[in-house]
Amino acid sequence: MYNELPDDGWVQATYSYLAITLFSEETGRYRLADGQQRSFAATDEVTDAFDELRTRTATLGKNGHAWYTTTLTITADGNFAFDFNYDELPQFEVVPSAGKWADEFRTYPRQELQARVPVQPR
Repeated sequence: MYNELPDDGWVQATYSYLAITLFSEETGRYRLADGQQRSFAATDEVTDAFDELRTRTATLGKNGHAWYTTTLTITADGNFAFDFNYDELPQFEVVPSAGKWADEFRTYPRQELQARVPVQPR
């Protein structure tokens, strides 16, 4: 992700990755020193790494739950922090199909969240 940012002039960058098993969305933004915000796109290598991170972190937890959204924040001096959301369904811009949600809950059962799945617009 760091390689996708300008060589200088940015202060902070965030990359948000929203995912279920067969669907994901991402958003990358960075802030310049003057406060302006700009978008950036991560490479396939970055999205593949987040997919793998989701799978691996689910296997590490005693309940087997996977996170739905993670945000990586980095600063120009190299500091970084991850924020993982395991308990709220992702707020996708494009609503995944019922079949994709069904696959998610087969892979990572969360009966308490199934009723919250948004309906795909027609």
